Amino acid sequence: MFKSKKEKGPKTLIDGRSEKQPQSAFHDDWREMKPAWRVSLLEMHTPYGWNEIGEGEAIQVRDRLASYESMKWKEIVPSYRSHFIKVSDLSKEARDHLVAIEQDDVDSVVSLGIDQMSRVVGILEHNVLKVLWWDPAHEVCPSSKPNT
Repeated sequence: MFKSKKEKGPKTLIDGRSEKQPQSAFHDDWREMKPAWRVSLLEMHTPYGWNEIGEGEAIQVRDRLASYESMKWKEIVPSYRSHFIKVSDLSKEARDHLVAIEQDDVDSVVSLGIDQMSRVVGILEHNVLKVLWWDPAHEVCPSSKPNT
């Protein structure tokens, strides 16, 4: 009496091979990706240091950045309060600080609106924002309102 030779292995009704791609797949276009944050360059003691932030403002920053995490960069950057700033338009202190931290090889920085006046400023590297400055009074890139 011979036993039939069956193929051994798990039995399943579901095919394990799939065409699905992970949600965190790398895109060539950073605009199609969700933001990520890097804080290793975050400054504590410059004219725009985080040592000046109060507890209420810190909570507001955390909440705003958390809300940005559910969006793609293409939804964040062209918005009313969030935009790119040319390095040449930055204050002298900000430009000098970029030189001091050896980050002066960029053409622009990103200003993320937190409220009407406050900003978080950093360097965008693909989809990762390297957070630099807390700018509660809009002084990193001073501007005057037109017709005033």
